[in-house]
Amino acid sequence: MKIERAYTIVTDEVFPHDYCFEDGLFLVGEMPEHGVDIDEEQARKHPYRRAGLPVNRLENGAL
Repeated sequence: MKIERAYTIVTDEVFPHDYCFEDGLFLVGEMPEHGVDIDEEQARKHPYRRAGLPVNRLENGAL
């Protein structure tokens, strides 16, 4: 039985959840909704920073 991590440790701290991945399967927990919450104290430690997506261009500038 192998427990797999789907997200980073920080993501798991900010968004505590009741589901898990085990042997390639998604196992639903007992919490209501999708079993995901938000820890606002943890979220404050990681403020949003705007970032752009990387753009790949050819040498002639075409996308």
